[in-house]
Amino acid sequence: MTTELPIAVIALKINSQTSISNFRRNPDFFASFSFFYNKLLTDLYKHPACIEIKQQDNTIIILWNLSKANAESILAKHKTIHKILRETNKSFANCPIHYLVVLEAGICNIIQLQYNSKSPTFIMQSDMIERTQKVLSSIDGAKYPQIMFTHDFYKLLPEKVKAKIFCPYYFFHICCYSFKPHR
Repeated sequence: MTTELPIAVIALKINSQTSISNFRRNPDFFASFSFFYNKLLTDLYKHPACIEIKQQDNTIIILWNLSKANAESILAKHKTIHKILRETNKSFANCPIHYLVVLEAGICNIIQLQYNSKSPTFIMQSDMIERTQKVLSSIDGAKYPQIMFTHDFYKLLPEKVKAKIFCPYYFFHICCYSFKPHR
């Protein structure tokens, strides 16, 4: 059985500001990252629209149910994430961290596999996570804004928010936007 679910993806790439972003070679970064990630889990899992939070190396993927939250409320979570970042950097001054954010939206196919009657298994089928990771790898280490929105996420934003958004950037044929720079 397949179900379509509108979702949003928040992809975060966490890096050390002062040293290498490798857990084994930089234990201070591992401590900072772990503190940040645990605070993030504690805060975001409370939200009824949060479906799942995944972590691989220094990348965190957060999946949101767009049926339970709109794009503006998901964008507001960026402020919460930034607050957690400031708290982390205050607690771990010897290894401050920063992050890059990519926001994506679209339809995800949920496939339910029934192996036995006790525990159905669900598979999420979408290319949104791969798209966000491609954009993250493109803006990492370059002179791009800290936050990017794909065109699909941009279309969901209200006009008052769109008025603050800057011209498009293109990565692997993926159109992205960001906020206008402060002058």
